[in-house]
Amino acid sequence: MSLPHPRELARTLEFIAEVCNQRRVGTLGSATSLRAFCAEWRFPGASTITKADADATWAHVRTIETMWDADRDTAAVMANRVFRECDARPHLVRHDGLDWHLHGLPAGAPIADAIAVDAAMAFVDLVRVDDTARCKRCGDARCERMFFDLSRNRSRRFCSTTCQSRTNVAAFRARAGQL
Repeated sequence: MSLPHPRELARTLEFIAEVCNQRRVGTLGSATSLRAFCAEWRFPGASTITKADADATWAHVRTIETMWDADRDTAAVMANRVFRECDARPHLVRHDGLDWHLHGLPAGAPIADAIAVDAAMAFVDLVRVDDTARCKRCGDARCERMFFDLSRNRSRRFCSTTCQSRTNVAAFRARAGQL
């Protein structure tokens, strides 16, 4: 059974994918860059990010990437582990013009834990509706970017039109060379 994904869930998964993608390519390597990135995405607590917070976030990124690539059952086990390790305490909140939604940790919790718990809560939603297959890697062999597939039939294969075009051009050239 697949249900439409609320905007908050999609935004969380897009944020999580971008954190991992930007970290992998080296544009998120410091507390300053993580602070700016989180502020751009309006992630709570962004203004107080320290070097220790950034280092803890990078440690969580490895777990999040593994969860992204995992099958449904493994993602469920990993989400539960994140909840235990971060002492998650889900509660409903309303803020910044957003209606009621879940936060996994109280305000002021370490940002690294907040990012990891948000990722785990998003995965829990996908596990519950058996839709973890929407968490994908780009189909371009030269790109490993993560993306959340919001297409109706889960058919998106590339992170961007650039990667799609590059793959199509390479396939065309390969076919033309065989003629």
